Amino acid sequence: MIEFDDMELFQLSYCMSTMGDKMMMGGEIRRHASIMSKIKEEMDRRKEETGAYTPEGVSRQLEEELLKLIKRRGDHDQS
Repeated sequence: MIEFDDMELFQLSYCMSTMGDKMMMGGEIRRHASIMSKIKEEMDRRKEETGAYTPEGVSRQLEEELLKLIKRRGDHDQS
């Protein structure tokens, strides 16, 4: 199983959506639709469970990343 963080999954969704109109063969179209469906299901699940992809969830993620950077900088300064 491939693990993606929220932003990686969002990026994958964007890339896949921009490629959708480039599919020509029936099999390509079906696989693309299947992959997009799975991406949407996972994004919906994360949105429901963790608030990902909502303004509140994005704000929380940014705050967590900022705190990690500040801590890392503090640890680096003490070295």
